[in-house]
Amino acid sequence: MAVFNLMPHRPRILVILLFIAGAAVCEAKPQFLDLFKSVYKLDPSSALGRAECAICHDGPPKRNPYGKDLKKLVDGSSDGNLTVDMLRQVEALDSDGDGWTNGDEIKQGFLPGDPSSHPAGTPPKKSAAGDAPLSSQSGKSSDSGAKPFLSIVPSNGFHPVVIHFPIALFIFGLFLEFVGLWRKNAVLGVAAWWNLCGALASLAIVAPTGIAAWLIGGHKLEGNMLIHLLLAIGSLLLMSTTLVARKKLGNEHRAYLAILILTAVIVGLTGHFGGQMVYG
Repeated sequence: MAVFNLMPHRPRILVILLFIAGAAVCEAKPQFLDLFKSVYKLDPSSALGRAECAICHDGPPKRNPYGKDLKKLVDGSSDGNLTVDMLRQVEALDSDGDGWTNGDEIKQGFLPGDPSSHPAGTPPKKSAAGDAPLSSQSGKSSDSGAKPFLSIVPSNGFHPVVIHFPIALFIFGLFLEFVGLWRKNAVLGVAAWWNLCGALASLAIVAPTGIAAWLIGGHKLEGNMLIHLLLAIGSLLLMSTTLVARKKLGNEHRAYLAILILTAVIVGLTGHFGGQMVYG
């Protein structure tokens, strides 16, 4: 009977239980959120202003990248409290890896822990030290004085300008090699040899620009970047092996031809994963 007596009150009970559950789930300490709001003066109509707990959480208690960066500082403090200094420390970071610093995203009302939430357009260039966007360095004119060398090098390190040479030369060398064998044309074999040599020689320029793109562009050594780097190293080793095998075994030996094909595949994959980082 008691159960039936509670029936009229079920909607009210459910509302109370949902409220309690919601308060428990949103376990980001209220004082942390209050501090964040007081420091950044959020626009209530912006994505950041509407986010509340989602500023630091992906469905509490799971933290997003921005929340994790703040938690590291909070955990390392003596009292376990969030401070204004901690908020300022992570402004220069790009927690969600979308190219925009946390500070720039927060200023424009976007979520620093969500890679899909960021301002439109291209992220501002960072300084050579990678500490803060050049646009945020007050009191410094971009036109005054001599520019440091690294400041005139683009974030891609000129890598896209030269990367096509080893790929094109090696693949075309493979093509000439097989056509020459098929047609029994020694001239095409010579042309194939010089294309393969040119592909390997061009890596002397390609490799430094790739390293520059990695360091200046601020790419993390993970995902496609890590795969691209490992494949690039493999391409260098295999290209060298290909030329040695051709010199010692001749261009008709099966072992040489197998290495040639394998190297072409690795070179192609290297270019593919490099393109993934640029074009997605």
